[in-house]
Amino acid sequence: MAIRDDNNPATPSPDRVGSPSPAQILLRPPQAQAVDAIMAFLASEDPRRALVQVPVGFGKAIIIAELCSRLLQAGRARKILLVTDLRSDTVAISDVLRRYHPAGDRGRSGGSLDVGQYVGGFSVSGNVVVATSQRLLSHAKAQEGDGRGSLRESLEGIDLVLVYQAQRTTLLALAELLDEMAAPLIAFVLSADERTLDLFGGKLLWQYTFEQALLEGYNVPPRIYRLRSASEAATGPADPQVWTWAVLTEFRTKLFSQAFPGRTTVPKTVIFAMSDAHADAVVDACRQVFEETQDFAVKITAQVDSPQELLHRFRTEREPRIAVTVDMLASGVDTPAVECLVFLRPIKSELLYQQMLGRGSRLIAADSLQAVTPDARAKTFFAVFDAVGVTDAGHFSTADRVPRQDHHRLTARRLRLSDLLTSGVLSVGAYLRYKSPGTGSVTTAVVRDDGSLGLLDGRTFSSPSAAAAAVAGYPVNGWTAWVTEEEDAPLDQLRQTILSAAVDDLDKLAQESAALRNSIDAEQLGSPDEPDSEAGSETEDRVKCLAELQRLRRDADSGKPQTLSVREFIALWGARGRDARLIETIETDLSNYGLVTVPDFRLVTIEDQVTVELSVAPATSPPAAAERYIVGSALTETTETTRIIETTEPSKMRQRPERGLVVGNLPSASLGVESVKPAATIEQAITTMLLHDYSQLAVMSGQRNLNGAVTWKSIAKARHQKRDAPLSAAMIPPVEVSYKDDLIDILPRITAHDFVFVRGPYNAISGIVTASDVVQAYGAMTSPFFIIGEIDQTLRWILEDAIDIERVQTLCDADGTRQIDAFSRLTMGDYQRVLENPEAWSALGWPLDRKVFSQRLKFICEMRNNIMHFNGDPLPDEAVTMLKNFLSLLREYCP
Repeated sequence: MAIRDDNNPATPSPDRVGSPSPAQILLRPPQAQAVDAIMAFLASEDPRRALVQVPVGFGKAIIIAELCSRLLQAGRARKILLVTDLRSDTVAISDVLRRYHPAGDRGRSGGSLDVGQYVGGFSVSGNVVVATSQRLLSHAKAQEGDGRGSLRESLEGIDLVLVYQAQRTTLLALAELLDEMAAPLIAFVLSADERTLDLFGGKLLWQYTFEQALLEGYNVPPRIYRLRSASEAATGPADPQVWTWAVLTEFRTKLFSQAFPGRTTVPKTVIFAMSDAHADAVVDACRQVFEETQDFAVKITAQVDSPQELLHRFRTEREPRIAVTVDMLASGVDTPAVECLVFLRPIKSELLYQQMLGRGSRLIAADSLQAVTPDARAKTFFAVFDAVGVTDAGHFSTADRVPRQDHHRLTARRLRLSDLLTSGVLSVGAYLRYKSPGTGSVTTAVVRDDGSLGLLDGRTFSSPSAAAAAVAGYPVNGWTAWVTEEEDAPLDQLRQTILSAAVDDLDKLAQESAALRNSIDAEQLGSPDEPDSEAGSETEDRVKCLAELQRLRRDADSGKPQTLSVREFIALWGARGRDARLIETIETDLSNYGLVTVPDFRLVTIEDQVTVELSVAPATSPPAAAERYIVGSALTETTETTRIIETTEPSKMRQRPERGLVVGNLPSASLGVESVKPAATIEQAITTMLLHDYSQLAVMSGQRNLNGAVTWKSIAKARHQKRDAPLSAAMIPPVEVSYKDDLIDILPRITAHDFVFVRGPYNAISGIVTASDVVQAYGAMTSPFFIIGEIDQTLRWILEDAIDIERVQTLCDADGTRQIDAFSRLTMGDYQRVLENPEAWSALGWPLDRKVFSQRLKFICEMRNNIMHFNGDPLPDEAVTMLKNFLSLLREYCP
């Protein structure tokens, strides 16, 4: 049979009986133009990189197949590497390439392309090798890391690299990987931003937009139908089953009353469900809502038997009418007879959403459509029924734009397995493997539809690290330990793929925000009722921070981790000191990027140096004495660093108590120590102590070997007993603490011994802490604490004198839940809310500007929260001065 390309209607109709045979394909004019443009580029002098923009549903696979065929047949290439981001795309395009048979308008003949699958190693069969980017980049890193040679050597025979629709980070990584190879790189994308264009010389080699495809009749347009009542049902008390019924009932009504009036047969429909279990519920509901038989609706996911057979039936036979999937049919599947898409799941990846739309945008000849849908005349559009808001806000108003999702918000929390599922880089039912470093045994886990991992013995775990730790018996970073069975890539690599996409979206928002601010009139910016013009720059600052983290991750990956001071490190987040909120943000970001600081940035002074390294990878052998760890703790500490290990669901990750001052936060803990050797004389010790004005001195035989200490008291006692006493007679046992110890816990030891030695991050003696050091540290913290207390009391007196409690209750406790019956119950936040009210401000009668005063009070409230958490970094002198000035102002107006 001739395989019909219904996107290219000039081809003959398919014979639906018999076995597949080579395709007979006539390229559309734009497809031929794309091939010709690439051929001309490859014939130019020293071709390196080129970017080709092709819309979804236009037939990229046909373009690639024709390009490969022409290059190989002309002898201009011997082996071509084709890289994709999604496993489903590799399967689909491999099938197209194997069946492709050049013929038709060019009058050429030949056999099918010899397609091989890249699985690693130095020898890959086939003249076209298909690989996932995750497997390729994972092997590149592994081979260079264990000395087995580089991937560049194994791909030395590759003459051309084609990238089939990948994220910008993938393109960047591949460009860096292939820079030393002679093979040119051609990337196919749906759209390109400025930074993607920068990778390819700032311009597109060839461009064809979705709008052009619509105007020239090569794609069909969408018509959007919002399922409003279903969306409202989702926000009410109804349970998920009730919501699903509401969606499908409204879908059935609008299907024939609005989308396809006059038709009675349900068009071929793909419904995207939230999970495999939800897909089961949707299938049952479809059969009941439409009052149809079992064959009417089927589930096509990785969890069913023979999904390809079901897909073939859905594509070529009258039944089933509805295919319910999660992400298996989202991309790489040619279903031109589909006329309806129903979204019951939120989509957070713009790329995935575009691919989903491609299931409906493809052309099909009228006779082929009528063969599966008898009452259809022709496919002139496809209907999108949206129950979750993916088409809201008019984002689909232009042909090239699709609704941009808010998955950039992923950058504000720890990523989870469910995010990988939602973004389409991981599938429900995918198998993962963990190889034990001790025994070499392999454990298999399956990805469940709720984003958890299930072991084959029936145990389930809410995070990769919890599952890996259960298998290993000690803490393991599950993101690097678990490897996908199909792509042979660690989960962390998939995590970086979607994180990069989220950052790209955030960058777009920052650019839009900057453009909006630039368009605002300068006079409006100066208006007291306008928001601060700097507010919009927060998104831009966040993008810069994440870009720096991406750079730090690349440096760590390349074996060149960066070292910087804690002050420089926290400045990436625009901070000058460490408070609880900042620490939580930094921990989240480091976890997402698979990074840690060595030593832990929280446990040293702000001037100390830290190195930003990769988070602990699976150990080469089990630790000699595996540390105990508590499920529910986000951190497992070692002497080297804080290893960020996810051991439970994110909602429980922040339940550990916040830490106050630790020993390492004191400057003296890392200033080093002067010492004498055990064989030294007492005179040498006395001279050293006098020269440095020390009251105590370490006796050491090496950086890590602390033998004891001498003090003026111990020397006097030894000489009193014997005038020529040796140094050993004056030595007292050393008292050691760790730089990680909570300062409050070691206060009794400092009180008893006057001083303690500090063992630092690398197990060396890094400093001495005395009672005066502790007094100085707590003094620096308590001074602002007392000023804040007086500010609080003075504000309360001022408000109590000028404003009635009833007015305060209206502003701060309108529903009465807080029972504010006196000014003593007000907080600093309440003062801020009251003074921001114009009427309440007028009651004070102050000749001051309300906005300026409120902004300063807001800043002081934030400062107060920092102080109350007893964070280790003292307030800068200018901040203390600000508090004192604010208090002086309040005293002047206090009644």
